[in-house]
This record gives sequence, C-alpha cells and structure tokens, in this order.
Amino acid sequence: MSLQPLATKLLNVSIYQAGWFCCVLGAGWGFPTSGALVGLLLAGLHLLLAVSRKNEALLMFAACLLGILVDSLQQGFGLFTFTRDADWPLWLPLWVFVIWAQFATLFHYGLHWLSGRYLLAAIFGLFGGPLAYWAGIRMGAASFGDNPTLTVVTLAIVWALVTPLLCRLSDLIDKEEGRYRLGRKP
Repeated sequence: MSLQPLATKLLNVSIYQAGWFCCVLGAGWGFPTSGALVGLLLAGLHLLLAVSRKNEALLMFAACLLGILVDSLQQGFGLFTFTRDADWPLWLPLWVFVIWAQFATLFHYGLHWLSGRYLLAAIFGLFGGPLAYWAGIRMGAASFGDNPTLTVVTLAIVWALVTPLLCRLSDLIDKEEGRYRLGRKP
C-alpha cells in the first residue's frame, strides 16, 4: 500500500520541518551538533522512504555544495554569523549543511508544484528565504551583521536566485514527482 500524493507531501514537509526545528533550535539552545545529528537522521529517513534514492541523494549533495558557497560568502561578508559548536572544525556548522540537504528533499515532494515555474520559484525564494533566516536568527541559531536591513535585502536577492536554481536542478535530475515507499517492497 502506498501513500496518496497529498499524504506523501504532508509527510515530506513534516520530516523537513521537524529537521529544520532540530537544527535551528539545537543551535539556538547551545546544542548545534546534537540538533544537526537529529536533523541528519530525519534527512536519512527521507532517503529511506524515497523511491528514487539516488536522485534524492544527488539533489541533496548538490544543494549542500550550493549552500556552502552561498552561506560562506554571506557569512564572510559579515551579513550574519551562525551559532556553532566550538569543537566543530569547519567554518560553517554541521547544522547548516543538514538544513541545505533537507531543503533539497522538498523539491520532488512538497515543493514539486514549483517544477518548471521558475518565476514563481523566484518569488517564493524572495520572501521565504529571508523569513527562514530571520526565524533562525530569532531562535538564536545565528545573528545579524552590522546592517540587518542589508542582510534581509541580500537574502531576498540570493534566495530569489537560489530557489529557481534548485528547482531547475531538481527538474534536471528527475522531472517526476517523488513517491515514498511504505508498507511494500519497491
């Protein structure tokens, strides 16, 4: 028995949102690595459930690479600073990588309605990107740089470009809507 498309989308968005909260609240509450590991388990659950695991893993990896570039540059320019574990050796905390991988899990599922609609994806990113970062900052996972207005404007521009780019990558990897496997063998 497989889940109906709406139920699959709801499960996908729920897994993503739970992972996002684990990462952001983990960082905000002083447990950035622990929150990231729980978020990583949830991203793994998505892969376990996905029918097209290889395609999903490829998109998640590509999103992580894009995220490294995007967030490294923005942090390097002083637009914001992420809360991190002092023992973590990289310039970006683990939870940031995990959130980018988790975000990619939405494009074949909960955000599949954006497929081929790149202008709509840009508008979605224009507003959604800054809102997500603002929420993370409010929860203590990051802090604004010296000019919060510049940060929000920059985030809006960046996410108006990043969201349609990820949407296009998703379409190139697999144009089909994602399906989860539950209760049956693939």
